[in-house]
Order: sequence, then C-alpha cells, then structure tokens
Amino acid sequence: MPSYRAILSIGDVHPGHGPEAVMGSAVAAVSSIATVEQTDIQVLSNVPQIVVRFHIDDDGDAHTVADAMHDAVAEVATTGPARLLLRRGGRWLPV
Repeated sequence: MPSYRAILSIGDVHPGHGPEAVMGSAVAAVSSIATVEQTDIQVLSNVPQIVVRFHIDDDGDAHTVADAMHDAVAEVATTGPARLLLRRGGRWLPV
C-alpha cells in the first residue's frame, strides 16, 4: 500500500485551543480514513509545519485524506499552504 505525507503550514492557534489540538485534530482526521504511520513537526523558513505520514490505496484517496486533515486543523488554527507527497523508490514526490 502506498505511503503518503500530508504537510500543512500552521499559523496562530485559535482562542480556546491549545497547541496540542493542532496535531490532535490532524491525526484524528487522517486516522478516520487511513492508517497513520508517523507524525512530526518541522520548521521551514521559520514557519511551523505538521507532517502526517499515512497509508492508503491511491492518489485520489490520499487527496481526500489531505483535504480532511486541512479542514480539521483549520478549525483550531490558521493554516497555510499544504503539500501531499508520495513515497516512490526511496524519494518523496509531489502528488
């Protein structure tokens, strides 16, 4: 089964939510559709990003997962650009 990474830039957390709600909402959304393999937080050019790695059957379903993750996180924090990557031959390629 293919492995994907959904990467989402994060801004300010909305009032009434803690920072932990960002990753929690992302994982809840992804795990309701796909198998979560790993999570991470990274900073790229001083912008925090969450990364959720997951398994699902095909690219179309992977886009559905990434959209669900974005929508869930947008309820607790401002979001920026999202990216979806596919693991192929030891490399992560844009979907």
